[in-house]
Amino acid sequence: MSARILVVDDEPDIRFLLKDILEDEGYQVDVAEHARAANEIRQNSQPDLVLLDIWMPEIDGVTLLKEWKSNAADHCPVVMMSGHGTVETAVEATRYGAFDFVEKPLSMAKLLSTVKAALGSSESSASTPPQQIEEPVGNSKIVQDLRKQMQLLRDSNTPVFLSGANGSGRQIWANYLSRLSANARPMQFFELSEDLAQCFPLTANLYIEEIFALSEHQQMLLYQNIKNPRSSNNYRLIASSQFRYEQLAGQKNILPEIAELWRDAINIPTLEAHIEDIPELLKYYVDWYSEIEQLPYRHFGVAAQNLLRNHHWRGDLAQLKQFIKRALVNGDEETIEPDEVRQLLQVGHNQTNPDDANTLHLSIDLNMDLREAREVFEREYLSRHLLLSGNNITELARRVGQERTHLYRKLKSLGLYNKKPT
Repeated sequence: MSARILVVDDEPDIRFLLKDILEDEGYQVDVAEHARAANEIRQNSQPDLVLLDIWMPEIDGVTLLKEWKSNAADHCPVVMMSGHGTVETAVEATRYGAFDFVEKPLSMAKLLSTVKAALGSSESSASTPPQQIEEPVGNSKIVQDLRKQMQLLRDSNTPVFLSGANGSGRQIWANYLSRLSANARPMQFFELSEDLAQCFPLTANLYIEEIFALSEHQQMLLYQNIKNPRSSNNYRLIASSQFRYEQLAGQKNILPEIAELWRDAINIPTLEAHIEDIPELLKYYVDWYSEIEQLPYRHFGVAAQNLLRNHHWRGDLAQLKQFIKRALVNGDEETIEPDEVRQLLQVGHNQTNPDDANTLHLSIDLNMDLREAREVFEREYLSRHLLLSGNNITELARRVGQERTHLYRKLKSLGLYNKKPT
């Protein structure tokens, strides 16, 4: 069955031109001249795609888009149509959930390729199960108290600040708090290459991973929007840092106003503060990697669990998770016993031996082409420097002599930087 497209535009010539062209391409097409008609058609025919003009009488296209996308169950892709003077507005609309935009006067080639891409994205998302998000794991008192603290914040939209060591799971807790909120939209992750000013007023819960990495200009924008929000809404800012207030206050590149916000930051505990949760963490992540990443299922024996409870996890929860992944693919036996754990821990120790910090031992398959070999080197090189810099991007940029924006793109392309829940 052919896809059904709704064209919403107050200009009749454009409406019916698009109807003719799209029907010639084999699509079913409905047309609407204003928001009210568009809503009626959406209720009755459930289109697979909407082409939506920005400027319309009574209710403009961006307002209508926000109304539709405020419903978490709405997955219909929307492509905005804009005149030359509204391209900036159309680009802004992508932040509110628009798939893309096409500029008037319309290029039919551009329009048809965008329509195809938008419909393809809809089919892909429809066939893909909802993304699973990591939960905070543990029944220790420290984890239970932290859950209660987050739950007390669920009905407010006040900014929340988190501190905790790199690898401790700050992002997991930020996601947990975000999902407790009344709105059901996914949390938005801020990247340093983005324009922070465009994130306000908030259209989703916003998460900033490391406050220390923000420029002075970004810090000032953030502080101004915290103290003088442009409008009240149901969305929340969550900002985190590996540093506590005392450490931030002593940093030259941190504004005193920003550091002051961390006086009341919620501290995310290190793994060693709740090692009694390790057996539960082991079970949770064995199930997680088996189901989500399709790794072989294995379980840790009681003696192996006890051995891991007494290990010093320098890389915190992140290191434990990487250890579990290695263990699942390391052997064929269903049960992971202490000897195997010791072997894997020794391998991990050798890979991060501080006495060998400035040497990278690397084997490259000569059957690789130059591009593949360079990628292997870059991944290992940057991975080692990430570890040595404590996962701090500012420090990493200084170490490797790269500008931060370029570095973020490189880390993302190599799979070393993930801003979405993992």
